[in-house]
Amino acid sequence: MDDIVIEFENLKLSAFQKLQQFDPSSINNVTIGPNADTSRIKVDRRSPSKRSKNDNDKISTKQDSPDSNKRIEDLVNNLEVRKSVHHDHIETLEEFSRKQELNKQNQWLSNQVLSESNNRIENMVNNLEMHRLQEVQKSVHKHIKTMEDFSRKQELNKQKQWLSIQKNFVDDMQQKEIKIFKALHEFDKNSSNDQAKLAQYYQNIELHRQKQEQKLKMKEKQTQIIHGYLDQIQKYQEEFNKCYQQILPVIKKCSKNDELRSLIGDDSKLFKSLPESFDELLAQCKTGKINEEDINKAAHLLTQLTAFKTRIESKVDEINTSIEQQNNSNVPTKTEPPPVVNVPAMSQNVNIMNVPKPPQPQKVISSLSQYVSSENLRMYADILQFHDTHTASFKSLESDASLKQFRFDCKKAINIPVNSLSGVNSEHILDKYNRLHNLLRGKDVLVSDKRINASKHPQGIAFCIDLLAKKFVLQGDLIVSSNPESAFCYATVIISLWNDFPTFGKLLLAYFYKSCPFLVPQYIPQQEHETDEDFYLRQGYQYNEGQIEKQDKFLKRMTGIMRLYAAILIVKPKRTQSGSPHNIQHGWRWMSSLLKLEPQVDITATVLHAFLEMAGFEMDARYGRIFQKLITIIINSYLPGLREKCTGGAVTRLELLLKDYFQNRRFQTPTGYLEYSYW
Repeated sequence: MDDIVIEFENLKLSAFQKLQQFDPSSINNVTIGPNADTSRIKVDRRSPSKRSKNDNDKISTKQDSPDSNKRIEDLVNNLEVRKSVHHDHIETLEEFSRKQELNKQNQWLSNQVLSESNNRIENMVNNLEMHRLQEVQKSVHKHIKTMEDFSRKQELNKQKQWLSIQKNFVDDMQQKEIKIFKALHEFDKNSSNDQAKLAQYYQNIELHRQKQEQKLKMKEKQTQIIHGYLDQIQKYQEEFNKCYQQILPVIKKCSKNDELRSLIGDDSKLFKSLPESFDELLAQCKTGKINEEDINKAAHLLTQLTAFKTRIESKVDEINTSIEQQNNSNVPTKTEPPPVVNVPAMSQNVNIMNVPKPPQPQKVISSLSQYVSSENLRMYADILQFHDTHTASFKSLESDASLKQFRFDCKKAINIPVNSLSGVNSEHILDKYNRLHNLLRGKDVLVSDKRINASKHPQGIAFCIDLLAKKFVLQGDLIVSSNPESAFCYATVIISLWNDFPTFGKLLLAYFYKSCPFLVPQYIPQQEHETDEDFYLRQGYQYNEGQIEKQDKFLKRMTGIMRLYAAILIVKPKRTQSGSPHNIQHGWRWMSSLLKLEPQVDITATVLHAFLEMAGFEMDARYGRIFQKLITIIINSYLPGLREKCTGGAVTRLELLLKDYFQNRRFQTPTGYLEYSYW
């Protein structure tokens, strides 16, 4: 707007400068236009062609007249007149021109005046516009100032509000810090109390364990003593039976029944009571409640029977000797039948070895039931016995130094396909399965441009089967513990090879149980005179330079092994095979057996969580309401005991998993699960 005003000012100055340069005195009159002065102008209105023609006619007429001089003179006069007329005409024209010019100047002046008036009007308008613009600018500036004032007030209010918020925040933080300090102080106090309680708890556990061990030792010692008593009584029983059976032939040898009966007298009653007394003693042995008095009683009964036998033999010898003497002197004697002695019926088939061992006290049985069931213990012992027998079959192969390269090639033929196994696609899994299958079948396998055949040595296939089982369990320890999805590609190949080679499956279970005895399930107690290192090694812990691994690492490894085992229970083999040799029924056996044992610190909740996370959906689909009831029992009855034994996050993770199950009414299918038709 200011630029436009400046342009108008410059235009006005330029017009006035040009007006000052014009001189009005040079203008006499107006020669053109409506105000022109025409009084002095005489114009011939004829056309030039007519004027010329008439003039020419006149000239030609005058030339043709006889009085040419006069005509010439007239012509000259006429020319003079015409010159005068022409001169007047020129002057008239000049006057007219001056008038026209004056008219032009007047018109220009009027235009200038009009322009000046217009300019003045325009200037007035511009001034008014400028004034309006100034008013507008003032109004705008005022509005801007008002807005700026408002903004400053807003900014001040914001600053005040921000300061208030900051103050409140600082106050709140101070209050929170005070609360945190109090909470930390309380937490430290509670932690120290908890640590003291935990230490006391572990101390009580240790004392309880020591007491249990002492009780077990005492019971074992007592059992050994009782077994010794039983063995001693068995010996007395055998001698008693032998002695008792020898008495009848001696009695039959007697020639005089009445005389023998009179000689025996009260000993016949003793002879009848001795077997009954020994039978009572044997009945007491069946109850397991025997002591040294019973041993002495058995010895006394045997002594009495032996003494009775000796007396009978002496009496019979006396009677028979007297009869022989009479016969020799020819004195007829009346022979009587041998005396009938009422021998009490004695259980001749009673054997102390058939007497069942005394049952252990209920407390001992309860203590043992905390660690493993008898059925699972037998299964565990059978698997380990099979493993020991199998490993002994290729012992010479392992000890032969000349076969080092052969052993290396076999390990390479197993490690490469197992390490590269993944669930990328079905062709990949089938290729790795075929390589391992051909190796265990004794066929050639190409490894790094070298053909390897395990059957080149008589013990080569047995060595490879054992090595493959160990390698797969190690994958659960190292790989599945960090990548749970990989469990299913391993498991489906394991099940397929298990169908082809049952020996491989048994060895796999042996290595599973050795690496993670909680898969039996069993909790291994520490034996007498067993070092801590040996005890923890049997539980699956690892030692590095004499230092036991940390608990979280141990639980992570056990979780990986448990996930691999659970995946084996639910995966399907390759499509050409009918079923799984180790299916979900073993999962039900494992889970029900675990819940019958007393929960152990951390490990129980860890393996149960890993199992349900991997195989819970299959258990639910297979067993339905029975499985749901089992989960309810876990929540209502088993978790309280777990909370008492576990202080970490293992129980919390298990509770969250079970809570999610009851909210969604199902377990989630684990990531990486392979369907039956995958390969």
